[in-house]
Amino acid sequence: MEEITVNGLVTGGEDYGESDRLVKLLTAELGRITVRMRGVKKEKAKLKFAAMPFTLCEYVLMKKNGFYTVKTAAPVESLFAASYDPDKYIVGSVMLETAAASADGSDSAELFISLLTALKTLIYSDTEPYSLGLNFVFSLIVKGGYAEASVRKEFSGPIEQQKSLPDPERTRRLLKKYTEFFEKKFYTELKSAALL
Repeated sequence: MEEITVNGLVTGGEDYGESDRLVKLLTAELGRITVRMRGVKKEKAKLKFAAMPFTLCEYVLMKKNGFYTVKTAAPVESLFAASYDPDKYIVGSVMLETAAASADGSDSAELFISLLTALKTLIYSDTEPYSLGLNFVFSLIVKGGYAEASVRKEFSGPIEQQKSLPDPERTRRLLKKYTEFFEKKFYTELKSAALL
């Protein structure tokens, strides 16, 4: 059995059996992976914290037959503060999902750092959450080569300068559209949606 240590951010998961969870991690070392965490649904589980979204841990994984199981986890940082405000929670969740959806392994360290930076900005700055989310998701789409950076002219300024937007409702609609494109893989329709 091979043992691997990774820095991972929990992006989601699902129950598996009576007491286990399959946890989706975005790692700096391996990109997006799914790991099995045994017994974390039990009331007194020691690793319960390590299976929660917005958790950043150093995970020691056991790899057997191409599958990963968590042996131990040491907390690095908690990003749970993103869940204290409803808007920040929505935007943070979108960031987690879109980053996981766009991870292909080739740029995993860069994506991991980009997501971590965006989440910390979301939590600790007064930047408008939906503006930050739109910038983050759009940057993933541009990096993936699915759109030109010039498609979204009115939101082209630096994130730090976007504390408010002239039309927050339009920003929310665009953010939702961009995440739908990730989920459905309809990248070719991006330009027309961005020009609504």
